[in-house]
Amino acid sequence: MTDDKFNCKKCESPLKLDESFYKATNAQLNLLMNRSSNASNDSKELIRDLNPNEYIPEDRLELFNEIYDPKLRPIHNLLESEDEDEEVEGSENSTFVVLSEEASILKNEDTSRNTSEQSSPGYENEDLFQRSARLKALNRIFVILSNNQDIEHPLSAECAELLIENYKLKFDQSQKEKDQYLSFLKKLKDREGVVENDGLDLKLKESVDECKRLSLVEEEKLKELKQLEVTSIDLKSQLTNYQQELADLKENELTDILKLKNKLQLELQRKYSKLEQSKSSYKVHLNHLDKLRNLNIYNKIFQISCDQDNKYATINGFRLGYKVIWPEVNAALGQIVLLLIFIIKRLSLKLKDYQLIPMGSQSQIAKFSIVHQEGEDATTRRVKTKTILNLYTSNEFSLGKLFNFNKLDVSMIALLEIVEQIELKLRTIDDEMELPYKIVASNGAIGGKSIRVTSNSEWTHSCKFLLTNLSWILSYTSVHTSSNGI
Repeated sequence: MTDDKFNCKKCESPLKLDESFYKATNAQLNLLMNRSSNASNDSKELIRDLNPNEYIPEDRLELFNEIYDPKLRPIHNLLESEDEDEEVEGSENSTFVVLSEEASILKNEDTSRNTSEQSSPGYENEDLFQRSARLKALNRIFVILSNNQDIEHPLSAECAELLIENYKLKFDQSQKEKDQYLSFLKKLKDREGVVENDGLDLKLKESVDECKRLSLVEEEKLKELKQLEVTSIDLKSQLTNYQQELADLKENELTDILKLKNKLQLELQRKYSKLEQSKSSYKVHLNHLDKLRNLNIYNKIFQISCDQDNKYATINGFRLGYKVIWPEVNAALGQIVLLLIFIIKRLSLKLKDYQLIPMGSQSQIAKFSIVHQEGEDATTRRVKTKTILNLYTSNEFSLGKLFNFNKLDVSMIALLEIVEQIELKLRTIDDEMELPYKIVASNGAIGGKSIRVTSNSEWTHSCKFLLTNLSWILSYTSVHTSSNGI
């Protein structure tokens, strides 16, 4: 450490400290620094003794009490002021210096034997750590002096003399002003002495009169208080009587009224629950009736649709087409016969030259034809013949299998002719009625596809077209005709 380490706070000139600072022991330095801390502790104790209600507004104090909770610990502790940090650091360093003072003395004795040239005064013989600690202690002392006064330390001798002269001038001016104020006050007292005596007598008289007036007011208020006490006693007795009457009413009349009310309310609630049940039941039945009105029972009896692959047409779940097993085909044809019989009865239609014979999967079609026969007397007569067409077939292997297929083709053409007669009947009812797929019974085709079984893949498409037309016919007849004939 050099002598020019400290500078004057006024003129910034380098200072050479007195030898007493260098020769001060660590205990003396600690005593100087601890005085400031004791003073701060005394001020903190004074602050603790104060009542917060005396110097803090009520609204801010209530806000603090709502927020403050002594059980909670802060997440981050704010650091103390820089002075306190320096104080702690300085105290620790000074304590360490005190503890190591004996070691430093021994060390100085050893070094003095070997280095006789080192004889500089103050702290030059100390090690670097002790120098740093002493430097911090001196800085701490100057900070304490600056905080306790309006002057920043250290100061040079010239600045200190100028400051003392300035304070002397201010002191002299203050003394002169004090003397002037004292003389002026003395003159005022001499002038107002008599006036004050008269004022005191007047104030004393007014006080006596006010005391008498207040005594009279006190007597009146005491009388009024007695009357109010008597009135209070009367009101309490009346209140007791009313309470007794109210209790009697509750026990007798009010109890009966409440019982009747509860009984009526319970009965009303039961009737209301029955009403709600009836309303809900009515809504359920009404919805069910609406569903039944919108339901076409004929479509439910004869369900015509396509399979999952949209390849074959189905009626009541039975497929109809090429490469379908024959028992399933026979069952589907039997369902078609039942559907046609229902439609014919619904339309009151009389078939020409045909009659349907429903027999399940072995249904038949009876075809009537007129044949001219010659008699023994060489005359010709018309004879009506009946031919049975089987609307089914089997998968049995025989030489006549090819002929069985031909027989089924004839039956399918006859079935197509019956459907054509039904279409003609519907057109008599509605001229604009037109089926989606055109029927040409003479060629045995529907929608441009052959109805013959031997047409293989075309037969599958024609069967789909046939069931589609039957679905249209069923929907139309169920809506536009009456069921009296069934």
